Amino acid sequence: MAKCIYICSKEKLPASTENFLYEICKALAPDNVTLPRPRVLFNETVAYGIVNPTSTLMEDGNSVALGKIFNSNSWSQPLTDFPDGSYALFRNSQKYFEIVSDPAGSRTIWYYQTNSLFVASTSQRAIVMFLGKFEFDERVIPWVLSTGSLGPSFSWDKRINRLGVDSSVILNKDEWTVSIKSNPVKFKAEKKSKAQHENLLEESLKATFKSLDLDFSHWVLPLSGGYDSRGILCILSEITNVENLRTITWGLQASETVKGNDASVAKELADALHVKHKYYNTDLSNEPVANVINRFVRSGEGCIDHLSGYMDGFKIWKTLYEDGIEGIIRGDEGFGWEEVSDDISVRSSIGCNLCGDYSNLKDYKKYGFPSQEMPQHLYRSDGETLATWRDRLYHQYRIPVILAALSDLKLAYVEQITPLLSRAILHQVRQLPDNLRTGKVLFKKIVKSKSPEVGFAARSAVASLGEIVRRKEIADFLKNELSSGEARKLFPSDFIKFVLEGVKSERNEKKRKGYLSSIKSGVKRHLPHFLKIALRKFTSKKLDHNILAFRVFVITSMNRILSEAASMR
Repeated sequence: MAKCIYICSKEKLPASTENFLYEICKALAPDNVTLPRPRVLFNETVAYGIVNPTSTLMEDGNSVALGKIFNSNSWSQPLTDFPDGSYALFRNSQKYFEIVSDPAGSRTIWYYQTNSLFVASTSQRAIVMFLGKFEFDERVIPWVLSTGSLGPSFSWDKRINRLGVDSSVILNKDEWTVSIKSNPVKFKAEKKSKAQHENLLEESLKATFKSLDLDFSHWVLPLSGGYDSRGILCILSEITNVENLRTITWGLQASETVKGNDASVAKELADALHVKHKYYNTDLSNEPVANVINRFVRSGEGCIDHLSGYMDGFKIWKTLYEDGIEGIIRGDEGFGWEEVSDDISVRSSIGCNLCGDYSNLKDYKKYGFPSQEMPQHLYRSDGETLATWRDRLYHQYRIPVILAALSDLKLAYVEQITPLLSRAILHQVRQLPDNLRTGKVLFKKIVKSKSPEVGFAARSAVASLGEIVRRKEIADFLKNELSSGEARKLFPSDFIKFVLEGVKSERNEKKRKGYLSSIKSGVKRHLPHFLKIALRKFTSKKLDHNILAFRVFVITSMNRILSEAASMR
């Protein structure tokens, strides 16, 4: 399911609303596939539209759930408990309308309210189209520059709000008032033995996967050479028949035959567990570069800059859709993150760098950009260890901001569930001591005990963003775009000049880059972890100007896209 827009009005909605919702849904559809007719409901004061409705869509009266609900028959009633699952939930009754995020915030819901109107959607663009006006929020600029995302709390439009993790917004229709309800993200280590923690975590894993109830003939499992998707496959193989389940991996075509990377390891693992496997390459599409990049920005609404896996122009996702695949079982998780040494390494490890962390961005305010501040709830609490803070930030920032944005890119084509982020599993993870979370120690132990004798991948099959944006055709595209009048509507000339002066292309640096990167990667692999941490601490961090240029382009593009969206009204 791609997008949903839901409208509640205090006054009777005009009859034209129904047709307008069809137009909004059509405008949200990808440009490289033909989707079925949108699902639109119109009922005087309530209306909604859904892009790409499939059999996975759940409706009950005027309540709608996108995704998958685990073990709950009462998901549709406002003010009832938040169900477990992977979903974006819109539930309606005569007196209340409520939007609910899942336990991890794995799918973002945006909302807007006035004294007579409440609009909620999984798409900011849909809300802007419905309102017929766009008000750019300059506060996103430093966040996009430093993280490639919108940051923890903002949207492109200053009037649009983001629903938090494991939370709901409740509209009382009689009084036309709004209240917010949230379950806290709380880490508290329980005094249990390692064996007890392991048993409890394994039980929560098995219980979650037993509750999925999926028709594997319409679902696929993206399989890497690491632990997360391997864990899913191994547990599913234990508790059910996976004969009809298909696994897929993607990356550069040249990576398919490279021993030890995601591509080759995933194939070995699929063979060992007797499931069908297919590899898709993400080499640059033969379409014009502008088409590929613009489709990426439009599909993800500029919420993330992770372009690398989409250089095929979304061919993978187009193919899966046309092959009748309705959804993917994604391995996003929150079992614990890498070792950290200080505040900056905590934020850096989860992709929450601030402009001030970079030597070439620390003076960002001189260009007139708004001040960048972390929300109070994301600061380290008194007595909180670095490792606990790191994993709390992962659950409160990385999953609902970075991973949710990555999911949104795919949801235009297929449905997605993230079972490793179930409420039951997250509950157990948050009870683990630091030493069993750091490096996903306990989860890895469980996976190793269930895995066949197939090694783990040492490298990714997908090129990095830094490599992608240094390609000559892409570097030239970015230079051209940043030199346009469009970019200068939002950015001062001296900033554009500063960014462009540092942009480089692969053709000019190929030999030097290849030689240096081979040395750097070789040295990095053999350094002890404590030494890597020490080097990060004392090495000045600089943001790659090609990446910076791409992020400036994303901001400029979304300002144009949303301004155009507003003109539809």
